[in-house]
Amino acid sequence: MSRQRACDALNGKPTDRIPQWDFPDNPALAETLLPYDIWEDTARTSADLFKHFDIDMTHYLPGGIAEWNFPLVRYFDEADYGEGGDTAPYRRAYRRDTPKPYRSMYDALGMGCRASFWGMAPTLVMQQYPVDSPESVLRFNPAEHDAATFESRRAFFETYYRDTQALLGDSCLLLGWYYHTLFMWPVELFGWEHFMVAAMLDPDRFRAILDQFYALTRRDLAAMAAVPGLPAIGCHDDLCNAAGPMFPPDWYRANVYDRYAELIALLHDAGKQAIFVCDGNVVPLLDDLAALGFDGIAVDGHADLRRVVEAFSGRIIVGGMPAAVVSQGTPEAIEQMVKETAGIVRGEPRYFFQCCGMAGRTPPENVKHYQACLRKYGRRVA
Repeated sequence: MSRQRACDALNGKPTDRIPQWDFPDNPALAETLLPYDIWEDTARTSADLFKHFDIDMTHYLPGGIAEWNFPLVRYFDEADYGEGGDTAPYRRAYRRDTPKPYRSMYDALGMGCRASFWGMAPTLVMQQYPVDSPESVLRFNPAEHDAATFESRRAFFETYYRDTQALLGDSCLLLGWYYHTLFMWPVELFGWEHFMVAAMLDPDRFRAILDQFYALTRRDLAAMAAVPGLPAIGCHDDLCNAAGPMFPPDWYRANVYDRYAELIALLHDAGKQAIFVCDGNVVPLLDDLAALGFDGIAVDGHADLRRVVEAFSGRIIVGGMPAAVVSQGTPEAIEQMVKETAGIVRGEPRYFFQCCGMAGRTPPENVKHYQACLRKYGRRVA
């Protein structure tokens, strides 16, 4: 069973093949594989795609009623969908007739969102920010806009993870996931420009704001860690873009890493593994992140996988394959990428394939070929 394979790999136990943490979020692909109306129940459709490809682990199930990028949850039916024929299936699929199970700071601030149409579920981005200058960032008090209690968060996470894992059954392990570990809070609430200027303009006042964000994250991660059946939690923060770190490494050392260390200790005390998740070229930060004690790291194709393996050998390692190779590449390019990746990680029992190239408008034949290559080159030799 794929779920068991994921659990074994997380703990460094032998597996028959390299496991996969990936997301087949592709309507055209679903229509070629599933004998029913894929838009009638998008959560079922997504779960069936995971089962069809025998994918071992994921951190979310596309579909449902909301974009579960904890903690700033946005609801699909409230998005600005624009105009055009492509929006019709989404408008039909993501109607909501029940009260919201979760109200986030996004709701409290009335930020609004726009939809982009890529996979089974649209991607929602903020329409407006609650700040209009660096000074208004420095006056912002996050705690004023989030009144949730630890117990309410624990109850919500327990229901969410229980119900979602039930849809996946033993076919796939649902990982714990927190999108705004620390750095992504100001990115999403303030926007890049006001955030970065405020952080440099008055470091002490900005650090006080980070203290409030940290308190919210600590509450939520403690609540998530209380959920049974979650062996690991992904802590996401995009500290980097394709070129490298967004801030100088010393800024992260002064403002971020001490809080990461406390969150790692919290998760370890609860018996959970902590996996750091970061897009972009994270190589300049690898040594620092490894020293903090993360149990693993998930990267995208902008990071040199060989350097990631050097820094995190023996720990959980995820990804390192460029999404564009699957979404736009030739069959030969896809096969070469998978073959090279398998060669690099052959001695890492806790490695997971991940590419993130199966979403949106990727040709279905590319996805099928990618999956076939994973099975061909991911076999473990006894």
